[in-house]
Amino acid sequence: MKISKTTQQRTIIFATAAALIALFLIAQLSVQLLYSTKLYMGEGNLTYIGELGTSYNMMPKVEESDEFAITVERDTEGNPLVEAIPTRVMFFSKNPAYTKPDHYGWLASKIMIYATLAIFVIITTLVAWILISAIRGFRTGNIFRRNHPTLLRWLSLVTFIYFALANNRTVFIQMATKDLYGDLSPIEVFGSVTFGSEVLIAPLLLLIFAELMAVAARINEEESMTI
Repeated sequence: MKISKTTQQRTIIFATAAALIALFLIAQLSVQLLYSTKLYMGEGNLTYIGELGTSYNMMPKVEESDEFAITVERDTEGNPLVEAIPTRVMFFSKNPAYTKPDHYGWLASKIMIYATLAIFVIITTLVAWILISAIRGFRTGNIFRRNHPTLLRWLSLVTFIYFALANNRTVFIQMATKDLYGDLSPIEVFGSVTFGSEVLIAPLLLLIFAELMAVAARINEEESMTI
């Protein structure tokens, strides 16, 4: 069975569009990562320290939230009708004399962010390599090359690492904030590691596409040998 040139062209057009959309989203996240390496400065010269979750994101703790609960709406008798509690808190300083205490978390966080940005460059290079190689295949009518599945498998691995790091880029900042100020906080705070669905979905889709490319390349090779 020979894969027609039209089918190959449609495949590369679809893959190119998908790759460009993915690169746009990853680039957008990378820009956010780059800006996160700078101190947040508000109008009042606020120095951003870090953010931590609170124990109030668990419903059993809500009953103990009277001290920190904010009344949003009251009933006709003046009793709280709707309340809000902080499930996440941000630590900052308004004092111009404030300097962050020494902690390995600050440096580790920067290393993680720059490593994530470096991986973004690797992803871009791999995607460009695959697409350019496939586009060149238009001349011969065969866009499925033997090296494409291997490149896609590597791209899948790198994408997994990228999203895993990007989703947890503030982990070390959380660790530093909790170590330095957690015991001083009137609210019980903690850090967290997160893994969004894209961490697994994006690499899995790339692996599936890699196997499809491997089958297509094998079919084209067998057809060429037959001819």
